Amino acid sequence: MNRLLQRQLKKLQLPESAQPSAEQWQRFLELVDSAYTDADNSRYTLERSLNITSDEMQALYEQQKSSYEARLFSILDAIPDVIFLLDEDGIYLEVMSGQSDQLVAEKEALLGRSLHDVMPQEHADRFLAVIKEALDSQSLVTVNYEMEVLSGKRYFQGRALPTRLDVNDKRTVVFVAVDMTEVRQAQIQQRLISTMFDSGREGMVIMDEKMHVISANRAYARFMGQDITKIEGRLPLFLSDENVLASDAGLLDVLQSEKHWVGEINGYDENGIAYPIWLTINEVDDEDGVIHNYVAILTDVSDIKKSQQELEYVATHDFLTALPNRVLFQDRLERAITRSQRTGESGALYFLDLNRFKLINDNLGHHTGDELLRKVTARLSAICRDTDTLSRMGGDEFTLIVENLHDINEAALIAEKLIGAFKKPFSLGDYSLDVNVSIGISVFPTDSTDATDLIKFADTAMYSAKDEGSSGYRFYTQELSNTAFEFFAMEMSLKKAISDNQFFLLFQPQYNVRTGRLCGVEALIRWRHPDLGIVLPSNFIHIAEASNLIGEIGDWVLLESCRQVKQWAEHSDDKLTVAVNISRKQLTDPDYVPHISQLLEKEGIDARRLEFEITESAIMDREYIAIENLKKLHAMGISLAIDDFGTGYSSLENLKNFPLTRLKIDRNFVRDLNRDRNDEAIVRATIALGKSFGLRVIAEGVETPAQLAFLQQEGCDEVQGYYFSRPVPVDEIKWQVEIEGGS
Repeated sequence: MNRLLQRQLKKLQLPESAQPSAEQWQRFLELVDSAYTDADNSRYTLERSLNITSDEMQALYEQQKSSYEARLFSILDAIPDVIFLLDEDGIYLEVMSGQSDQLVAEKEALLGRSLHDVMPQEHADRFLAVIKEALDSQSLVTVNYEMEVLSGKRYFQGRALPTRLDVNDKRTVVFVAVDMTEVRQAQIQQRLISTMFDSGREGMVIMDEKMHVISANRAYARFMGQDITKIEGRLPLFLSDENVLASDAGLLDVLQSEKHWVGEINGYDENGIAYPIWLTINEVDDEDGVIHNYVAILTDVSDIKKSQQELEYVATHDFLTALPNRVLFQDRLERAITRSQRTGESGALYFLDLNRFKLINDNLGHHTGDELLRKVTARLSAICRDTDTLSRMGGDEFTLIVENLHDINEAALIAEKLIGAFKKPFSLGDYSLDVNVSIGISVFPTDSTDATDLIKFADTAMYSAKDEGSSGYRFYTQELSNTAFEFFAMEMSLKKAISDNQFFLLFQPQYNVRTGRLCGVEALIRWRHPDLGIVLPSNFIHIAEASNLIGEIGDWVLLESCRQVKQWAEHSDDKLTVAVNISRKQLTDPDYVPHISQLLEKEGIDARRLEFEITESAIMDREYIAIENLKKLHAMGISLAIDDFGTGYSSLENLKNFPLTRLKIDRNFVRDLNRDRNDEAIVRATIALGKSFGLRVIAEGVETPAQLAFLQQEGCDEVQGYYFSRPVPVDEIKWQVEIEGGS
């Protein structure tokens, strides 16, 4: 409506009660409409045209004005944006919005104030520039900005639109502030999603309800070896490629029933080489269950698969030799047993143990032992077939699984080849070492179809071969199993004997050859078994050593011997010595000497009243430690005697290195004196040898006057044996015996 018509209508004096007819109202509206294009219409023209009085005309105007304003403000109140009317100097003339209380301060606080009064200068200058541009160009100008408002920091798009209204001779603009915060956040999120979609390492593809590609990222195209520009509208390759689908033909069926599918497929590199991809497909449907899309994600799992394979290798292979370890060996053995049952052919399990490996490892160092194990592995691998399984069980133990054997002789020939691999010395740095092996063999399915039993049987046979000495092999038999069971039962009984105090000591007297005076005793352990009666040490000491019970038993013997020494010291002036046998496991223990020192100090025993008897074989396992321990024991005052001298390990080197006080001639040489010239020569030489080294010589096993006479004649110092006394309790010891020909 133009300003001329507005002024003319205001001059009308229509009464408020005037009620125009429908025809009059329609005519008024037509005239009002025509007033927009005809600026010359006047009050008179209107009045004559409507045939109404001035009062009636005024009433019509007021009614029209009221209805128009009501509609206008209803519309403005519903608009979520804020509408400002500003003049060209940035003065607020009007603020309109139903949401203005959330975005701007009170309307009255803005009206009449300038932009510079209510906002930072930077924003005010920017908005004034926008207003000027809109007025000068008479067009819409937009500006994006962020501003702190009552509801917090929001992001807006400002739209400045010039009007034809002048206020105080100033041009005006309508400035609409559109809150774009949510839209902007959605746009940012969309850009992030798009960036992730396009640049992600995972392949992503969106499909329609028929599983045709709508969109796919570069990673997907790379995984599938496709041109990304030619993917849209086609089935994805993992559905159209029959070779890929062959890996899981039920993909579509599972997807249809579960609305989800995961699994491994093949991707192809630029050379056409397949590599593993993990595929996940999800169905996207609406609330009514209608399928609209499918989304697939593809992940290259090559590195994961490689790491998994490496972990599996570490878990199933020995790090030192790269052979299968116990875990993989067990699996291979079970599979071999199953095949043998199916084919009817036999197989053999070989259990190999290196002899004297511990001696090499301890004396030359673990690095030398490790290198030896690697060289042993190389030799054994060279004679094994591709179908055989050679593995390292741990330490110096190896196993070999051989299948498709026709008879037992073939298994024996293989054992001979394994032993032959050790005939040539092993060169290790500056050392050339002769190493041999003991082998136990169990045969499947003859011996058993249970993997655990076969391992146990081969292990038992190996120990039997080792007991026979040197390098050799032995097949498992039931007799060996019985022996192993007896060994186990005896071990359990020994543990109970320790806890129930079933051991006791006897003492065999030792006499001076010339005077017949008691010079010492040898403490001999006995076991009072509840079922077997009295058990001699020859029947259980080796079991105690093998089962690591010898330390506890040895301590008990030493404690009981010390207590007896203490009693003698309190009731007699005689300086009797108690001889105690020491096992090789004790002698080669680095902590043995400190342990003995603490024990003697606790019991208050004079070390000079003790003598430790050792065998030369005890020193052969860990010679350096054994010699050092002997020197320390000797320094404490403990006497040292070589037991069973001359039975196979004797050497002048040992006599020179060991801090000995006595040589003990073995009963086997004494038994045939006066009947066997060789034994006489050995005894005569031993006595002379002992004398030359300044050692006392004692002979055990003296049972006849003739034996005693020979020993006296050759200058033996001391004797013990049944001729004088059997091993007896302490209260039955004779302190003096008659020695014919003695002094």
